Amino acid sequence: MNGIEWPSPGASLHSIEAEVKEILASAGVQINSCYPRGVPPMLPLPMAALVSLTITFKLDRSLEYIQGVIGQALENCAGGSSWPSMPIIGALWTQKVRRWHDFIVLSCMRSPFGRDKDAVAQLIQSCFSSFLQSSSSGSDIIANRGVGALLGDSITNQGLRLPMAPGFIYLRTCRTFHDTYFVSEVILKQVIEWAHKLANGWCFNGPPQLKSGRTPLSCAASMVQQVALLGGGLLCIAGGPLVVQVLYEETLPTLLLSARDQSLKGPGPVSSTLQGYAMANMLFYCGSLLWGADRTSPVMKLSFLSRRPRVVRTHMDFIAGVLDGHILLGCDPGTWKAYVSQFMFLVVKFVPSWLRDIKLDTLKKIAAGLRSWHEHDLALSLLERGGPQAISVVVETFL
Repeated sequence: MNGIEWPSPGASLHSIEAEVKEILASAGVQINSCYPRGVPPMLPLPMAALVSLTITFKLDRSLEYIQGVIGQALENCAGGSSWPSMPIIGALWTQKVRRWHDFIVLSCMRSPFGRDKDAVAQLIQSCFSSFLQSSSSGSDIIANRGVGALLGDSITNQGLRLPMAPGFIYLRTCRTFHDTYFVSEVILKQVIEWAHKLANGWCFNGPPQLKSGRTPLSCAASMVQQVALLGGGLLCIAGGPLVVQVLYEETLPTLLLSARDQSLKGPGPVSSTLQGYAMANMLFYCGSLLWGADRTSPVMKLSFLSRRPRVVRTHMDFIAGVLDGHILLGCDPGTWKAYVSQFMFLVVKFVPSWLRDIKLDTLKKIAAGLRSWHEHDLALSLLERGGPQAISVVVETFL
């Protein structure tokens, strides 16, 4: 496509790239140019053949529906290639149909996230920052300002409007993330770091002797809960069932078994507790969003839903093994206690049907661990919801 036999993308390529960079920068994501000036733009031969075929169609407003067919096909082909093809495709189509400009720019906006992990990490960080920083000044963090800052109002009748909200970009691009396990690690790290920040904000907000000047600890805990809910939502959208399964079976256990993060300086008891609280909430939200609470629904016959009993059972066995002393922890004891207590509380209260698939010996070990922390009511509730197999243990508890 040298501009003689076929149109050249050079006329609008750098303009398209500049617009994409400006949009992403408004959401806190910095990327490098794929085609510096002086470097001739090139496409792989099969891609060039497909583009040359599609741009020969004569389009008028009665054939606008072809945009959905052609656009999706070209995006899928460009996304499956390691070569950054979408900016060139966008530049060519912008010259052909100028009224599709905004649609083409939004399509090109997805391209960097398929090959640049750093861009993905920046976008996830911006999602947390935009939601939490805009809400942290008030006591009600589920106010519209937090959601508004996350999702924004980026497209109006006048076209694209900057700044563009990171949550909107995340929803449009998350299906292009190739390494969803990397995404899972980044989201989990963000949840833990924000729990640490919120704990420090509570500890250092105002003079120690003036406790009335502090943000209430209940408010900090509520904000941590929202952090976990946001993290769980972002993870489920981008990663799907397999990543949630890995989170239960590998990612969370590995994190709890490993040494505490030295980058979180001076965590303290409040920070350690809120980190465990955040991890438990995130794990529960991911599972409940994906699997629900019903054990008998016909929907449970779907393959990813039918894995729930085994996945939850594996995680419960891990918790029981640690409480029984057979597995050694690397995390802070306060983090572990908060994690187990909160996760068990959520399961017992909201999805007790999950406990019917857990082995009785596992339930007994977990209940014994909870009683050692003086969580007698929670331990009893756990056994009561363990089904007929646990009735004898419940009776023994009262004797």
